[in-house]
Amino acid sequence: LVTAPEIIFFWVARMIMAGFEYKKEKPFSEVYFTGIVRDKQGRKMSKSLGNSPDLIEMIEKDGADAVRFGIMISSPAGNDLMWDQAGNEQGRFFINKMWNALRLIKMWENKTGSATSSTQHKNNFAVQWFEHRLKEATEEVNHLFKDFNLSTALKTIYSLIWDDFCSWYLEWVKPGFEESISQEVYEKTVAYFDNLLQLLHPFMPFVTEEIYHQLKERKTDLMVSQYAEA
Repeated sequence: LVTAPEIIFFWVARMIMAGFEYKKEKPFSEVYFTGIVRDKQGRKMSKSLGNSPDLIEMIEKDGADAVRFGIMISSPAGNDLMWDQAGNEQGRFFINKMWNALRLIKMWENKTGSATSSTQHKNNFAVQWFEHRLKEATEEVNHLFKDFNLSTALKTIYSLIWDDFCSWYLEWVKPGFEESISQEVYEKTVAYFDNLLQLLHPFMPFVTEEIYHQLKERKTDLMVSQYAEA
């Protein structure tokens, strides 16, 4: 059950008592309490204060996924949401980062070939390192989902994509000028990006779906694929 904490007695407790009284069973096993949306000064958003932005205008300006990101990154489980426009901007920058990663990987599509022994050794290390980080982060995200800690899950995925994948892994395996990337490393890189898109999809469904189909030819959509598991 998803509800507000101020109606625990008036709604939640009465539903539980009614369930046991009339159905002889509990109506639900878990209750998630949502917080109040506040501005960055801590004030409750309301029309009278004039601090409540128009959601449609935000979506038209920043895009639906950037707005979703900005809201979710500021929503700690069980606490109030301290909304700030800067969250939307961070979401836009994140989307640009993923598009840049896609463009870089697609550039390598026709540059596969044999790699030197030193390059191969470096790439093998990068592949093993990121595979470990991906498994580690996926386990953490799945655990956070079970605890309804969605904001922390998004932060974990954000750091995994921006820091570990884009800033470290892609730079490690990126071939030098007029050099090739091994077919194995290229395929691993595409598979890793696939997994990252799956992890992020519940939070930013539109851009991840588009990148998913541009990464390589697909017969099914990302939204109906099996969610990433460690």
